[in-house]
Amino acid sequence: MRFPNAYEGIKKIVAAEALQIVSAGLLLIIAILGMSTLAGATAAAAGSEAGAVGAVAGGIGVLICTIAVAVLSVIAEIFTLIGLKKASADESPNFNYAFIFAIVALVGSFLTSIPAIGSIVRTVVNVATILTFVYTIMGIDSLAKALNNTEVSNMSMIIIIIEIVQLVLASVANFTGGVLAIISSIVTIIGYIVYLVYLTKAKNMLQDS
Repeated sequence: MRFPNAYEGIKKIVAAEALQIVSAGLLLIIAILGMSTLAGATAAAAGSEAGAVGAVAGGIGVLICTIAVAVLSVIAEIFTLIGLKKASADESPNFNYAFIFAIVALVGSFLTSIPAIGSIVRTVVNVATILTFVYTIMGIDSLAKALNNTEVSNMSMIIIIIEIVQLVLASVANFTGGVLAIISSIVTIIGYIVYLVYLTKAKNMLQDS
């Protein structure tokens, strides 16, 4: 094995991406429950007892799923940071940049609730997240070229485009909600699955090197 550190690092990132897929699935559930809760609240306002019960149940479901998403997201971020740092021992420039931007995104995510700077921080987090993806993929692409693996290398730019589109759509959905939030969640899940396939191919490439 020519790049054992990169292999161990990518393994961690694969695990992080699997958690992100679960988290994205929960976000889809939250979006659906949010719409049903709103419908239930409207019915309750019109005097429907069933609507009131539905609104309460939906609200509890949203709360539970939101907590689960928060926990999974933190664990995924930790796995990602560990993986990027480990991988940087074999391919330092790109994975180190990805590590730095991943830290920026993680720290920023805790600051988005501050009213005075929330919108600015969200923009910074979105940009940092995109750059984390880009530099991670560039790091994998560099390793693929070193190993003469054209399959993984040829996928790199396609994955970058897919991930950027997915992240931009998710950012727009954060401000609009509703049906777009559901569409965004579905696109996010598809994007994560495609990225997971790419990461898995990269892991197998490194394992067989």
